[in-house]
Amino acid sequence: MPQHLSDVLDACERMGKLNIRTGDLRARLADASPEALRKALYRQQRAGRLVRLSRGSDHWLIVPLQYAATGSPPLETWLDAYLRKTLKTPYYVGLLSAAEAYGASPYAVMVTQVMVETKRRPITVGRHELVFHTCARIEAMPTRWHDSADGRFRVSTPELTVLDLIQRDSTLGGMSRVREVLSALWPHCEQEGLTQALDAMQSVPVAQRLGALLALDEQASLLAPLSNWLRDRPMRLIALEGALPQRGERADNTNADFKVWVPPQQGANT
Repeated sequence: MPQHLSDVLDACERMGKLNIRTGDLRARLADASPEALRKALYRQQRAGRLVRLSRGSDHWLIVPLQYAATGSPPLETWLDAYLRKTLKTPYYVGLLSAAEAYGASPYAVMVTQVMVETKRRPITVGRHELVFHTCARIEAMPTRWHDSADGRFRVSTPELTVLDLIQRDSTLGGMSRVREVLSALWPHCEQEGLTQALDAMQSVPVAQRLGALLALDEQASLLAPLSNWLRDRPMRLIALEGALPQRGERADNTNADFKVWVPPQQGANT
C-alpha cells in the first residue's frame, strides 16, 4: 500500500479522532485491495491498536498507547458515536451506571448498563462490558449529557434514574440495595424533573412505590409533585417489593396514601 494503515491510524489519533469506520479507511487507502485492507485491519487488531466494537458494525476504535493495558479508551470517547451515529439507535446510560455518574452508587459497578429501544446482546470492549436493557418510549425519556475531558454520553436524569431503579429492583439485587443508592440520589432530584420523569414513564405502580420510599426516607419536598401526578389516577394495593402477603398481615405495614404494603424489614431501615 502506498500509505500504510498504521500511518492513517496515527494521523487520526493526532487529530483526536479515535472512532473510525471501514468506509473512511477505504477512502484513505484507495489503492489497497479489499483483501489487503482486511489483513491490515486484522494485524492492527491483533496488535491491540484497533478494536471493532461489534460484528457487522464496521465501527473501529483506535486504542492510544496510554490505554493499551485496558484495551480501550474511556466510554465517553466512543459510546455516543457508536450507538447514536453508527447504530443510529436512541440510548441512555441508566440504572446503577447512571447513579455512579452522579456519584450516588455505594457499589463498584462492574458493567455499564445502557437503555436501548430494542433487545441487544452484551458487548465487551477492552475491559468495558456493556449490558443493554430495553426501554419503551425511550426517546421520550428525560436525559442529559455526562461530560468529561474525554468526551460525553447521554445519561438518565437523576429523577428518571430513581424511577428506573425502583422499576427494576429485582434485577439489581433487591429493594434494600436500591434504597442505599436512592439515599444518595435524593439530593440530586428536583420537583420539576420528577414530574417530567413521571410523565415520560407513565407507570402508576412505580409512582406508588416511589411515594412509599419518599415517605420512609422523609423526602417531603418531593411528595407534593408526586401526589399531584397520582391524583385522579387509579391505584390498587401493591407491595413495595415481591408479592403481597395474606390479607390479615397487611394492615400494620401499609402506606395508606400510596396503597403500598411495606415489608417490616424495609420499614425498619428508616
